[in-house]
Amino acid sequence: MFMNFWYPAEQSENVTEAPLKLQMLGLPFVLWRDDTGKVNCISNTCTHRGGSLGDGKVVDGCVQCPYHGWLFNGDGRCERIPSLGPLNKIPERSKIDAYPVEERYGLVFVFLGDLPESERPTIMEAKEYGKEGWRTLTMRYRWKANYVRLVENQSDPSHVEYVHSGFGFAGKNKDYKVPKFEIEHSEWGAGAMTQFYSPELPDQDMSHLSPEGQTDAGSGFHGSASTWTRIHFNEQDGMNMYLYTCPRDETDLDLFLVNVRNCMLDPEYDQRFLERMGVAIEEDRVVIEKLDPQIPGPDAVGEFIVPADDVLMTYRQRLKDWQANGWRIDTLALKRDRGRVAYAIPCPARRENPADWAVTEVPRLAG
Repeated sequence: MFMNFWYPAEQSENVTEAPLKLQMLGLPFVLWRDDTGKVNCISNTCTHRGGSLGDGKVVDGCVQCPYHGWLFNGDGRCERIPSLGPLNKIPERSKIDAYPVEERYGLVFVFLGDLPESERPTIMEAKEYGKEGWRTLTMRYRWKANYVRLVENQSDPSHVEYVHSGFGFAGKNKDYKVPKFEIEHSEWGAGAMTQFYSPELPDQDMSHLSPEGQTDAGSGFHGSASTWTRIHFNEQDGMNMYLYTCPRDETDLDLFLVNVRNCMLDPEYDQRFLERMGVAIEEDRVVIEKLDPQIPGPDAVGEFIVPADDVLMTYRQRLKDWQANGWRIDTLALKRDRGRVAYAIPCPARRENPADWAVTEVPRLAG
């Protein structure tokens, strides 16, 4: 898993003035809204003696540790140590890692890393969200799978024919072939558009959108765990899907799917699109959760790669590049030390002033 990317922590509506404890990248965090409505995110482990801050409460806009009452603000600074009395200076070493937060697309994104703002990867843009002429639906799913397997699947044009009953012919088309495609690269991702021959949609109200024939579609990745899919039913009508994924750990994924469409805009059609997307997601899940190995290596060892895999191989190369930057968490060390060492993902403040932090930085793999 990789630090120094934005991850969707939770849906905005679920983050309140009460502490919300959750796990991201194998480590615990706490979220809450302060008196101004701003969402804060800090490491969940109290720097005193390891209390779980998410099991405490919010006092004066700060989260209070349930063990000894220490108060931490949204910047990670300790505001009060009751045992020292009200007049004593709070030691600098009592601070905790705090992370940048942004709310977009109805989601709370947290930047889990220490890069300065000017160097951070971007959040994948859903540019149609909230725009006139577009209808938005948000769905959430939980998978027991590895995030790399998920991203590779979403970037793979050849599985559609066999996995997705609503988009392919289940292998009955003997002339099936993935056409050549050109990969488009961006600073933080890559993807490709192509054409495939698809069956007519079975839903009578939707069949006019995509009669049997050629459909323009494409997909790609952005950062370590976000993907996009674009489907052009015809020259005017289309649907885009933006999948923001939070690896809770190596094999536990929280998926937030933002679906936008510029056709059949009446809310009465929402349920049909929800059901259609739900079927497709479930078809993917059933396959991906059973892949062996569950956690793939960085190289194509034990695999025979074909041209249809070009986008996912581009993704694997990007992962190598980001590991070379020192961004990949050593998950084996994390598992080995669980219960014995409290770790934290380093935040931007720690990078600016690396001295005098109580909690140990998470171990990372060498580039």
